[in-house]
Amino acid sequence: MKTHVNRKTIPPSLAELLDIRGITVNKVAAICKTLGVGNLRELTTAVVLEQLERIQALTPENRKDIRRALKLDKGPNNRIQLWEAQRQGNEILQTIRQFPEVKRASLAGSLRRGKDTIGDFDIVVQVSGPESKKLLYKIDRMPFTERVIAAGKNKICIVLHNQALVFLYLTDEKHYGAALLYYTGSRNYNAFMETMASAKGYHLDPMGLYDHKINRYIATETEEEIFQYMTMDYVPPELREEQEGISAAALHKLPSLVTFDRLRGDMQIHSEWSDGEESIEHIARYMFDVFPHYQYIVITDHASNDRTGHVLRPDDISRQGAEIKRINDTLGCDYVKRGVEVDILENGRLSLPDELLKQFDWVIASIHSHFTEDNTFRLIKACENPYVHCIGHPSGRLIGTRAPYPVNWDLVLEKAAATGTALEINARPNRLDLNDTLIREAVARGVKLVINTDAHKLAQFDFMQLGIWMARKGGCCNTDILNTRKWEDVEKLKKGKISDVKKKV
Repeated sequence: MKTHVNRKTIPPSLAELLDIRGITVNKVAAICKTLGVGNLRELTTAVVLEQLERIQALTPENRKDIRRALKLDKGPNNRIQLWEAQRQGNEILQTIRQFPEVKRASLAGSLRRGKDTIGDFDIVVQVSGPESKKLLYKIDRMPFTERVIAAGKNKICIVLHNQALVFLYLTDEKHYGAALLYYTGSRNYNAFMETMASAKGYHLDPMGLYDHKINRYIATETEEEIFQYMTMDYVPPELREEQEGISAAALHKLPSLVTFDRLRGDMQIHSEWSDGEESIEHIARYMFDVFPHYQYIVITDHASNDRTGHVLRPDDISRQGAEIKRINDTLGCDYVKRGVEVDILENGRLSLPDELLKQFDWVIASIHSHFTEDNTFRLIKACENPYVHCIGHPSGRLIGTRAPYPVNWDLVLEKAAATGTALEINARPNRLDLNDTLIREAVARGVKLVINTDAHKLAQFDFMQLGIWMARKGGCCNTDILNTRKWEDVEKLKKGKISDVKKKV
């Protein structure tokens, strides 16, 4: 005969396990007894050590759902690149916002912070208490919901058909800002904020900022309100990873981060002259209409003396230049700039000679081979060339498929700063290269950065927002990004580089 355990005997912090479908009071009691755990932290450790297998009362599905509910079912193969995560997250958000029970809903978690990959979706939802059951019914029947695995008073967890997890954090109007702040994270950031709040006599949690002196919450409705009570500048979500953003905000020295509307152009675009899909004229007219704040675009087709196929050959250069002049004459302005992307060869030489490079308005040098070797020498050699203005996708990473190649970044950043060579933040979803850590190091050394889409077709020009996210995560101001400037300013920097490099040579 089975013994039924009273719910009151379960440790309070483990009671939320009962929100997971299929997890009963008896099963939670078995977990506590067999594993000797009394809180979520101890349970998390036990799950990581794969000790749930010892609980005979749990089915394989139970174990999997517990791991999911604790956000421990996130292998590297389960992560979603930022571009696709943004698309999926907005689709879920739009669906949820249509429910009459939902007053407000916002993306939170690593997606709101602009991480290059995410493990799951976090969404803060304002809903009145009596409407929660109606909302659960509708969420269970959303077209992309496979099933609900946990449903409690304050949280719903669902599995999508693609096996991604969505955590919906339910709150009311009064505590919406606090919930959004807390569930945006990161965990490290929240821990730092909680420590700072404690030092000021407060307690910070998903309900808001609690003042122990007067025994009530004093800041709950907006994120801005909480930062104000903490006597801090508002910290943008992109900077909420570690303590650095908190320290700068507390000293009121937080930078004003770069924004998309300040960009003046896209400086790496490929046309049908190499491996792109569109004509230069089609690209120019599209960009002229769709991105009215852009003052210029740079066509940077691949060009090489050393390889064939989908590259601009030396005898094509003048013909392409004539086409660009014709297009600019038609537009009535010098909108399309003549650029090129050349290979940095294994010996550090470039795939076009200097007498051809000097004909272009903008030269990007990139590594496209020998990705497992230390490429410090190749990057430094390219920076030393007076006609190379920018290093493309500098670390060579492809997210999830190719690790960055070995590089001594201290030496490369030092050389880039000394020669006035810009480094690219490549906004393609599988690159996002430089990453935020290297961006921060580059800015600290005074290296100029350029945000480019590396677009090969029209739909890819929207990738620019990903590059903006990476720049913001790296703490970039408008002045750190070269293509926030007019082309006249770019020309001045180019001339300065040629003069300085020739003097040193």
